[in-house]
Amino acid sequence: MVKKLFSFIFIAVLMSSVAACIREDENDFQLQVGDAIPDFTVQLTDGTTVSGASLREGVSVIVFFHIGCPDCQQVLPYIQRLYDAFFPAGVQFAVIAREQKQQEIAPYWESQCFTMPYAPQPGRYVYNLFAGSRIPRVYICNQGIIRKFYTDNPVPSYDELEADLRNLFLKE
Repeated sequence: MVKKLFSFIFIAVLMSSVAACIREDENDFQLQVGDAIPDFTVQLTDGTTVSGASLREGVSVIVFFHIGCPDCQQVLPYIQRLYDAFFPAGVQFAVIAREQKQQEIAPYWESQCFTMPYAPQPGRYVYNLFAGSRIPRVYICNQGIIRKFYTDNPVPSYDELEADLRNLFLKE
């Protein structure tokens, strides 16, 4: 009986965290195309530091995610593919968790064979500089200006992201 109760509580907590990704207020603040990247600094899991200032040089991709969010689970493999294709050519990536610590993210990253570094964030401080709700969020930027952004409505396809990034990268 206790085991069943524990299982029920665990599933309820898990489902509420997933639902939180989807049912947030859609009228909250968010940066738009044409806005500048705000000032922030995060440390990635590979030890490098990424800041708003460093992303203002060239083309960059900023991603906010939570591994419990189904839409994030859909888009993260696309981000890994973009990272593999464009990071060696000089595109900068800032893949930033929203309200998750490294010990929560690391097993998922390993199970998905992701190699891109990410910034665990136990809170929403950096995320709140960009938006008040909705993940995933993918910002494609050039010279520190947001040129395209995507949320979960609809989740972008790999082809859309790749075309946007290629168009910006080739213009440089």
